[in-house]
Amino acid sequence: MSEEPMQMETKTSDSRGQRINLSLSSLYLDPNNYRFIDNEDYRPVDEVHYADDDVQRRTRRLILGQSAELVSDLVDSFRQNGWLDVETIQVRKLADRKFLVVEGNRRIATLKYIQSSWDNSTGHLGKLDSALFIKVPCITYKETDDFHHLIVMGLHHISGKRRWPAINQARLMKRLRDDYNKGRDEICRSLGVSTREFNLSIRTLTLAEAYRKSDYGDLFSSEMFNLFREILKAPSLRTWLKWNNDTEQAMDKSNLERLFSWLSREPGDDEDQENGILTNPSLDPVITTGSQIRELAKIIEDPEAVKRLEETRSLQAATLSSDLLVKNEIDGALDRCNQDVGRLFQLAQKMSVSDLDRVDELTARMDAIIVSKKRQPHRKSSERPWQVYTDIPQSHFRTVQINRYKAISGISFEELGRVNILVGINNAGKTSALEALFLLANQSDPRAVLEIIRRRTRIDPDAHPSWVINQLPNDVELAAEYDSRADNAVTVRHSIKEEPEDSDEDWASYLRTLVIESNYANRKQRSITDFFTGRTRRTRIEGDPRWLCPSVLHSPFSSSDPELLVRCNEASIRAKSKESVLQFIKARLDSGVQDIALANELSRFLVTHSNLGEAVDLSFFGEGIQRIFQIGLLFAGARGGVVLIDEFENAIHTSILGDFTNLLQHLAIDFDVQMFISTHSKETVDAFLLNGSHTDHIVSFLLKRQTDGQCSVLRFDGLSLKHAIEAGDVDIRRL
Repeated sequence: MSEEPMQMETKTSDSRGQRINLSLSSLYLDPNNYRFIDNEDYRPVDEVHYADDDVQRRTRRLILGQSAELVSDLVDSFRQNGWLDVETIQVRKLADRKFLVVEGNRRIATLKYIQSSWDNSTGHLGKLDSALFIKVPCITYKETDDFHHLIVMGLHHISGKRRWPAINQARLMKRLRDDYNKGRDEICRSLGVSTREFNLSIRTLTLAEAYRKSDYGDLFSSEMFNLFREILKAPSLRTWLKWNNDTEQAMDKSNLERLFSWLSREPGDDEDQENGILTNPSLDPVITTGSQIRELAKIIEDPEAVKRLEETRSLQAATLSSDLLVKNEIDGALDRCNQDVGRLFQLAQKMSVSDLDRVDELTARMDAIIVSKKRQPHRKSSERPWQVYTDIPQSHFRTVQINRYKAISGISFEELGRVNILVGINNAGKTSALEALFLLANQSDPRAVLEIIRRRTRIDPDAHPSWVINQLPNDVELAAEYDSRADNAVTVRHSIKEEPEDSDEDWASYLRTLVIESNYANRKQRSITDFFTGRTRRTRIEGDPRWLCPSVLHSPFSSSDPELLVRCNEASIRAKSKESVLQFIKARLDSGVQDIALANELSRFLVTHSNLGEAVDLSFFGEGIQRIFQIGLLFAGARGGVVLIDEFENAIHTSILGDFTNLLQHLAIDFDVQMFISTHSKETVDAFLLNGSHTDHIVSFLLKRQTDGQCSVLRFDGLSLKHAIEAGDVDIRRL
């Protein structure tokens, strides 16, 4: 059949090129398309031969299959719906009347197949208009080089909807990196893929190529690529192979060879010489699926299981030999129990007496499990307070160094007192310093950093883990001296890991890991907290989990922890300090207040007032009463520890600051508490120093943000600063 004249009609133009109509005969398929480069019949083609007849015939066969079975869906769609110009065919000019298809090779190959069948009277068009064969809507793509050609394809078939096989995606990424010297970040931005996906794809391709070069290379198929991908996703298998991300290779060649053997069919080795037949036929691969890779990852660190696998070439036999099924059953039972307990907790308010009796029975049975393993039951929940290293320290923090925390680095607070006032303008680092002290006091307890995030953002970390992980402070390094003992050094370090340390489960929902390492008096502890989507975080503790000391953190700009206030309220009632707080409120704020009591069912405080017929919620009153009451409770709840109060003066009138600071200094002495407050108010500093109560216990620190963004600290002892204020009304904020 003679070639139709090429028809072109310019419709519009944009930054990419002109929209034109071209005949099918002027469109040439891309023989190097990444859709089929994993096909064993593929051969790379130089551009000068793109239009050769034999090249085009081979390319059509690679796209269509032997009998167009690879495009049967498109054939049916075209005949049923006709041509839908949803995604325009992208082309670039090869020569006069010749255009290479950059994007849309599968659709053009299908049209050519339908046209050939139609011309030979062996097919029908359905709703497809034959005029399309000489008038295909296209857009001429203005490529600057082959690199941009690859990017266009990658955008459609890596991050787009019609994805290539994973191995072909990886090959394109590797070619962009190695042949075009493009950096990882540039490739990721260009193709719209994540750094993790890029790294995993490149490393998987390297491992797959190592297999192809091994003695088993003739058994390789592109479907095996996902097996190698699962191998590199498993931390335990990477460790077993001694995988090096920098060199992108397994350093343990012996284990690599064993792994390749398990993935491959092994030939038989015993032959009946007389009859010339194999008495030991070939052995099937041990591993053929991704789930089997994940099973292997669970037992690979068990030498006995690996030995059994070598002997039997049976993954099931190896699994049984490592007692993994029993462990999995235990883990599954505990996970289900944890979920059910969580649900029961949500329904606790609706439980009857008989329901609670059944809960007691179940609790006793759980305790029996602990006793059976010769351990004392302690019913330690995720919210249970840790024990402290020393119940009654001789002293508290003596020095604190913030080497790295958020925007603060390299500052120290020396010769701390019982009352420590952090003074500075907004954004000087006062709140961050209080948070750092809170982390020091809590050692490796991850709940401390999550509580800080909850207070700053007012978002529940358990409800939004995928958001919270981005708020975790990374690379935290804190140090201090605590108590008067000789070995009083304290350190706390936080780090974020992108991969889990433990591979003994399915990590499909894994997000990130927070590692906290702490040390006090040469006693080390470490917590590893894994965050997941759709499930609760998991924390493992190494060492004896202890707090350095009790601590409470209070801020006027975040909702207080209801459980903390309940605990502090109970402690203040037992210690009879709550009465002194109430007396202060009656004398200085509202004489009608008779009592402020906890309503247990809602963890809210109700105020009994002489002018009101019934008790009302504490929030009914002003911010000043609420804040003074809450701060007053904190000291009993932090006996022997530290109380940290941010923006102390907020909502408290200057006229009562003197009496209120006097009350708090006495509470600090009564409960042996070290107090840290932040303020940008001169009136607050003056109130503490001029209220006539233990000025020698007070130390003030001026925090300033320097022009280079760094933070600096100046120290002022209480007696000297008091004399300066009395003599010249000194304001340390101006120094």
